[in-house]
Amino acid sequence: MPSKRDLSRWFASDRRQRPAYIRVMRRSWPLLIVVGLSFAGAGAAYTAVSPMQAPDRKFAKPASLVTAAEPPPAPIIPGAVRLPSDPLAGGGPLEAEAQIVSGDTLSAVLQRSGVGGDEAARAIQSLRKVYDPRTLRDGQAVSIRLASEVSEGAPGRLLGMQLVKSYDRIAGVGRTLDGGFASYEILKPLTQQRARGAGKITSSLFVDGVAADVPVKAMASFIRLFSFDVDFQRDIKPGDRFDIMYDRFVDRDGSVVHYGDILYAALTISGKTMKLFRHEFANGRVKYFNEQGRGNKKALLRTPIDGARISSGFGRRRHPILKYSKMHKGVDFAAPSGTPIKAAGDGVISKAGWNGGYGRYVRIKHNKTYQTAYAHLRRIAKGIKPGKRVKQGQVIGYVGSSGRSTGPHLHYEILKNSKQVNPRRVRFQSAEALGGKEMKRFKRFRDKINRSLKTSGKPDLVAQTHR
Repeated sequence: MPSKRDLSRWFASDRRQRPAYIRVMRRSWPLLIVVGLSFAGAGAAYTAVSPMQAPDRKFAKPASLVTAAEPPPAPIIPGAVRLPSDPLAGGGPLEAEAQIVSGDTLSAVLQRSGVGGDEAARAIQSLRKVYDPRTLRDGQAVSIRLASEVSEGAPGRLLGMQLVKSYDRIAGVGRTLDGGFASYEILKPLTQQRARGAGKITSSLFVDGVAADVPVKAMASFIRLFSFDVDFQRDIKPGDRFDIMYDRFVDRDGSVVHYGDILYAALTISGKTMKLFRHEFANGRVKYFNEQGRGNKKALLRTPIDGARISSGFGRRRHPILKYSKMHKGVDFAAPSGTPIKAAGDGVISKAGWNGGYGRYVRIKHNKTYQTAYAHLRRIAKGIKPGKRVKQGQVIGYVGSSGRSTGPHLHYEILKNSKQVNPRRVRFQSAEALGGKEMKRFKRFRDKINRSLKTSGKPDLVAQTHR
């Protein structure tokens, strides 16, 4: 069996000097075969980031690059490796790429490519160690390598296959010399970058953020982070500011293949700045905290629906249907019919069904003091019924115009001790505060972020990762 040193020498040498089973490998097929080893977790890890030029304090350039790293070297798979020359009987191996279509299975794809059913089943069973075939999606590509001819007594035609597992991983299986299959996983060589976008709000926080080259996903997350404290329809004014820092991952061609978590978010409203910092706990949980280490999450959301406008506030008004003055004991959010409605907080469903003028109606009991109610729904979400426990942000229904209603909207109520109160005036304390070792870890990361924000040149900042 060749040693790692032999392999390194053979791959670096002139191809005519390589042993026959090394020369079989084509540059377009990076499949490596393991003898008696699993490849799970093999490959190169991401390198630590190195600082680059930061945006100036005025943030004139949107989504400025803050940190980046050189691409790591190609992954090295440990253990003895070898390409299977035994199954080949003349002619080079055939390489094909198949695409998954709706309703496909991996077994069906392999068999369409000429692989026998039993052989496909054994290969898939090995693949399960590093990839769940049930996660295949429509349009996904599968690279397959086949022997052009199979000699008598050879174990089968399939030499190997591989597919993209995630933005940073490739999973596959290859034929071993004993006729079986071995699975492996390779980390793609990616560059981790840290980008920052900031600007002034002129029309809409979301629109202005995207215009500053902040990814749509990052802006949506930014809004959710502050949704516990900010009424985005009433509180945001022209001239307010936003600032966001996030990770992104770039391949060797320079294309962004993935956007990571928000690391820092700040929102300035009427001269008051709220800051949030990402914190990863020792057990891997990720949450966001303000500068004092208090969590951004509160007991209840201010708005249980995304992208809606307030069409009617809390208080006495002339009823649009009854045509007389009447106390409006909630807040109405106008939104297109079918827009998802989220549970404002953790709790238990106490009512779900038709409720007179409220139409389709859901009520959640959060604790001994607070309940929330959602009315005029088009449809109640599947599984939402009395006694069902729900989590904050879980979809419980969809905007409609059922009951006594003039158009699609959500009527939202907060009840304190069974009495409706103005949702805009309710204030809740943070649900979580850091302490001890976690607070020390949080402060170190917070201080690095703050130093980088104040630095006009190269920031002193590294990625907070635990890969």
